[in-house]
Amino acid sequence: MIGSMSGGPAYYRDAAVRGNLFQRQYKCTTSDGVAVDLTGYNVRWRGVYGDHTIEKSTEVEGELSMTTPTNGTVLLTLTPDETRLIPNEENMKYELEIYSGASQFTALWGDLVGKGGVTRD
Repeated sequence: MIGSMSGGPAYYRDAAVRGNLFQRQYKCTTSDGVAVDLTGYNVRWRGVYGDHTIEKSTEVEGELSMTTPTNGTVLLTLTPDETRLIPNEENMKYELEIYSGASQFTALWGDLVGKGGVTRD
């Protein structure tokens, strides 16, 4: 998934099977497709459905992974308990923000749709 830093936030619709591990890699690029160097920045993913909010950040070990900031790539992992919060065929609204100090930029926003997964693991 690519979020453009210069053309405003990109939109992406994705699906997570309820009660299963969900992982998605996001790559931030310029409008030319060049990876954005995220050195010195943090990235936050926030999803909201009704009264439920899931927030992951590169500031907290293991929540949102950014192994090599220079390649502009982050890896989101949602646990089975977190994916169960999204009802079947409903949308969790989310955004991916890049920030440093008081500076903040929404690189990506979208819908994460809950799919199936009616039994507990």
